[in-house]
Amino acid sequence: MADKMVNVRNRSDAVVVYQVPELGIRREFARGENKTIPVSELEALSYRPGGAYIIQHHLYIQDADTVNAMPIHVEPEYYLDEAGVIKLLNGMDNLDEFLDCLDFAPDGVKELIKKYAVSLPVNDSRKRAAIKKKLGFDVDLALLHLQQVKDEEEKEKAQANEEAETPVRRVKIATDEQVSTRRTTPNYKIVD
Repeated sequence: MADKMVNVRNRSDAVVVYQVPELGIRREFARGENKTIPVSELEALSYRPGGAYIIQHHLYIQDADTVNAMPIHVEPEYYLDEAGVIKLLNGMDNLDEFLDCLDFAPDGVKELIKKYAVSLPVNDSRKRAAIKKKLGFDVDLALLHLQQVKDEEEKEKAQANEEAETPVRRVKIATDEQVSTRRTTPNYKIVD
């Protein structure tokens, strides 16, 4: 019988690498990378030292039945993807749900919360305070830093544009057809 294949995604902000020596497998996931993996490989990984932690906190198995059949425990926040995190950050309805997420979500989901709290940005000051308290990440400070970097880049760009302007004569030189606009008459001796 063929082994079932499932989609697995690295949702952490780092490269995830694991080995399953009995199957002769070494896998490397770049940030945000998706791969189709046999269920037997994931089951073997779950029995390796640290393997269950990798599955629970860094990899997202996109098949709930496979996750439930494995010898690991995951909280409901495990199933949050990018869209779910954005909805949680923008939703104004239930702060307790957000606090539970900060307490029980896997590391990969917490990294998504930090990322989208700044990139959206999250406007709820209670959620910003909770992120700072629970994750030690100051959204206000990160936004301030991004604004300072943006202002500095604009300042440097404006300076570069000023320096790149072509020089313009301040005194016009008259040609034979034009009348001189000089304020002074040059005292040159023409020698034949």
